[in-house]
Amino acid sequence: MPKTAWTVRPAALADIDALVALRANLLDGASEASYVSRTPDESRRWKIAYQEWLAQMLPGDAQVRIVVAEQAGEVVACATGLIDRRPPAPDGLTGWCGWVQSVVVVPACRRQGIAERLMRELLQWFAGHGATKVLLETTPAAEALYRKLGFARSPEGLLSFVGGRP
Repeated sequence: MPKTAWTVRPAALADIDALVALRANLLDGASEASYVSRTPDESRRWKIAYQEWLAQMLPGDAQVRIVVAEQAGEVVACATGLIDRRPPAPDGLTGWCGWVQSVVVVPACRRQGIAERLMRELLQWFAGHGATKVLLETTPAAEALYRKLGFARSPEGLLSFVGGRP
């Protein structure tokens, strides 16, 4: 897709199919990441669950913000922000903690500043909701962007427990 003007806006219910397709770039890819689908059945199940989750969240959940970039009437990128409450700590006195997930730009539109703009939108939203700490998981290819925005690698290792898989 050639470089043309794009706009950022909150995601809407009408964007569900586009959001699923974008997220498939992350979750159905040929990656060694722990969160990717390994079989066609896993892919089918996460897509159904994600569609249901989006249908519940997009009407206006106060703790979730999904932003999209639209170019020539087509959704070409998205980013999801979630806020949860944790016990206050020195690095998060309010207890409100932001999480960034599913920052995806279609390959033809990469390197235009879209992901950075989406991230800045989410960071403003987090700040406006009192989230003084924001976390994310990144791929090596995207780490430079997050560092540019002020993120730093934490010394703690991320451990993951996947229980009760359907």
